[in-house]
This record gives sequence, structure tokens and C-alpha cells, in this order.
Amino acid sequence: MRIRRLANLLVSGTFLTSMSLSAHHGGSLYEAAGETTTLRGQVTKFQFVFPHVLIYFAVQGENGEIVEWSGELTNPNRLARGVGGGGASNNVRWTTETLQPGDVLEVMGNVARNGAPSIRLRRVMSADGRVLLGGNEDGVRVEVALEGTPSRSSGVISGVDLSGVWMRRYDASYQNYAFTEEPPSMTAWARERFEATRPTFGPRGVAVAETNDPAYQCLPPGTPRIYAHPSPFEIVQTPDRVMIVYEYQHIVRHVFVDGREHRQGRPPSWMGESVGHWEGDTLVVETGNFNDKTWLDRRGLPHSNQLRLVERIRRSNDNELTIDITVQDPVAYTEPWTARRVFDTVDWRLEENICLDDAIFEEFERALLEYEENSTAE
Repeated sequence: MRIRRLANLLVSGTFLTSMSLSAHHGGSLYEAAGETTTLRGQVTKFQFVFPHVLIYFAVQGENGEIVEWSGELTNPNRLARGVGGGGASNNVRWTTETLQPGDVLEVMGNVARNGAPSIRLRRVMSADGRVLLGGNEDGVRVEVALEGTPSRSSGVISGVDLSGVWMRRYDASYQNYAFTEEPPSMTAWARERFEATRPTFGPRGVAVAETNDPAYQCLPPGTPRIYAHPSPFEIVQTPDRVMIVYEYQHIVRHVFVDGREHRQGRPPSWMGESVGHWEGDTLVVETGNFNDKTWLDRRGLPHSNQLRLVERIRRSNDNELTIDITVQDPVAYTEPWTARRVFDTVDWRLEENICLDDAIFEEFERALLEYEENSTAE
């Protein structure tokens, strides 16, 4: 980075504003809303991630030293919708490409109370004067067309009726924790990560107290793993989408079937972003934009953020649903691999399923293990 490109530190006087921004961890870390500071510097890193978007930028201080500041914004969903913290409007709908290292910004916000070089951002302006956060100069909200809007719509439900409550069928014991009996062919990258997993199911199963399965941290299970859990799901169809409502953690997937394409510039997600289309009586669902934090099954199969998933969902007969799954991830697997899951219709309603209740089982298991240890000692 060329230091001469950095502008000097600018400190504003007290600036009263009615805009109110709330932080994920509360506002106590930063100065009061009416006490603002303005800085000008060069972006070193931009993280369009949950729970809050972060901007790191280098600022030249009064004595010529270079200090890297961090700037905290609201969550990426709000910024992508043209809404800042507290309802502030944006002139742009943010994506992962909104800022690049080297961009020069002028920012205004509330600095950390403890003197750390960190600021809760209320306004962000690019070097050419574009207001990226905080509305335009006149305070007029700028309306921008949403990405990923439908190219066509229909007043009727297309395809066939997949609606109903469905529960997985067991045809083999391994289906309790995996989609294939043997693990698919992995790359060295994936093999290293697979061997580091400590699942509670399968040949390598360990006690819950010893697992590093992210599902036991109450994190979303990801797709397709959610089909490996012994909980039902319900399919609900509308003219523009198919909604898959899972009892497990009460997760909902929206599969748009109105012709829209995948959006670009969205932060990676736990369950992925899905779009679908009909091929005869089969709903073809294409899902991408995953993070790499979930397992593909309950035995610890890893994946990268390059994962692409295709589900072909069809009603095999009146009481049976078949899902053919294709997993494509060139970082993790030497070739695409496939699996099939069959589900039976059930006359159930979805019930509440709260992950935090798993703590009760941990107490039960701990008591059981301690009893076994005490018995052995005797």
C-alpha cells in the first residue's frame, strides 16, 4: 500500500443527528450517538459477513504514523436491501463487491470508548462522493431494483403437487447418518478435514461431550445434511415458490420457481440459496452460495464454499417422495457424487424443535459415562 495515497485524519466537532444505530452487542462499546468522528483512509479489508459487516481501513495520523481502523456496520441483509442501522437509507444495495482493498473512503461514526481504533459507522462515502451508507445529501431514499427478481410470474402453481408432510425412510442402517454407505472419493484437502471430525454417528462415533459436530453447537445443519436428521419436513407450494419447512430447528428454505436466477454478491450462507424449475413432474432445485462451516452428513463429510447441490424432487406415488441428490465440490471431492433419499407421507403436524434442549441429553450422557467410570474403578 502506498502511504502517500492516505489522507490525513480528520476529526469533526460534535455532530447531532437523530439517526440511531444499534449494534449486535449493544452500543455501550462506542461513544454516544451525538459524538461523532470523521476519518479518511484506504480500505485494507472488507468482510461482507454475518452478524455484522466489517471494514478495515488504514489512516494516517497527525504524526505521520499509519493506523489500521476497523469499522462496524449492520448485518449484510440490511445493507443489501438498502437499509442501514436504525432505518438509515443507502444510495446503493451492498454486495461482496461494494468495496475493494485500496478504495479510499471518508467515514463518520462513533469511536470506541476505550480508545481502540474502531468505529461504529453511521456514514460511508467513496472518494468520488458517492454516499454508500447514510442516504444521499438531501436525505431522500434512493430506490434500486432488487437483484434476483423474477423474470416471469404465473398466477397458478406450476409443476405437480408435492405438498404434504414427509418423513425419511430407512432402507439401510447407514442412512441414519450418511447418504452413501462408503465415503465418496475425497481430495487431500477434504481428507485432512474429514479425519479431524469427531462425529457422534457411524464407525468413528464418539460421545456427545467429545464431538466437534457443529450441529451440537446449535448451528444450522446445512444442505443436504438436514435430510439425514430424523425429523419430518413439510412442502408448501405457491405460484412463485416452493417452501420446504423442516421441523429440525424450524428451518425454512425458499425455492423460487418464477424464472429468477441466483443473486450475486451475497454473503455465504449455512443452507445455501436455492432456485428451481420444473422438468415434467420433477422439481429441479439448484443450490449454491454455501459457507464451509457445515458437514454434508452426520459422519463428518466436509465441503468447501464451492459446493453446488442439485436436488431432483418428484412424487414417486401418492404416498412417496423421492429426492435424487448430486453433490459437486471440486475442492473437496475428486468427482461429483450422487445419493437418493425416499420419504413417506405422514399425517403429522410439525412441532417445535429447539436445539438448546440438547443440553438435557448432555447431562444424561455425562451421568451415564460417570457411572461407567465409577463402576470400572470399583
